[in-house]
Amino acid sequence: MKIFQTMGAACLATGLLVAQAHAHGGVSSAENKCVMKIGPYQLAFTGYQPDNSIEKFCDDIPQTGRTVIVLDVEQGSAGSGNADVANSNDLRDMKIDLRILKNVGQASDDVDQEKNTLIYRTPQKYPTGTIQWNYNFGEPGNFIGIVTATNDHGQVFVSRFPFAVGEGQNKVYIGVGVGAVLLAGAAAAFLYHRSKQKAA
Repeated sequence: MKIFQTMGAACLATGLLVAQAHAHGGVSSAENKCVMKIGPYQLAFTGYQPDNSIEKFCDDIPQTGRTVIVLDVEQGSAGSGNADVANSNDLRDMKIDLRILKNVGQASDDVDQEKNTLIYRTPQKYPTGTIQWNYNFGEPGNFIGIVTATNDHGQVFVSRFPFAVGEGQNKVYIGVGVGAVLLAGAAAAFLYHRSKQKAA
């Protein structure tokens, strides 16, 4: 019985290692969709790499190369029944800016901000409710995305989401590798225990 418990624990550990790549900062998966929270508002988050795959991603960017991110105002958030979610259509009337920083371990996002900035889109209104940006990530690494919305009253809402580029596959391989080692160990222990029982 202990052998099977060990094997079950190995599978669970593998799943946990792989799952660590999800739900970064202001971006998370909810009800089978990817959502960015910015203050009390929500934006639907869609990411894809048209040159590499038709698969969409939610947080970490699986490979380097041309990347497209689309943010859409959630039409139904006002009637969602969630008291914590404001009417996201309000975002259409706000000025929104986007910044992508290299994550070099800086103490705060303000430290060497201009030096670490890869992308900066100046504040503007998006009356259609859709924000799209494209960037060609030439190297793998860690980054920080910051989306800021400012309404006409001067209130500021921020969504901050750390993410990695080109490291998704490595995380899966590490998780599978650790799981394989644990399973192999459990199998070896089982065979050893069985051989001792036969010898007795």
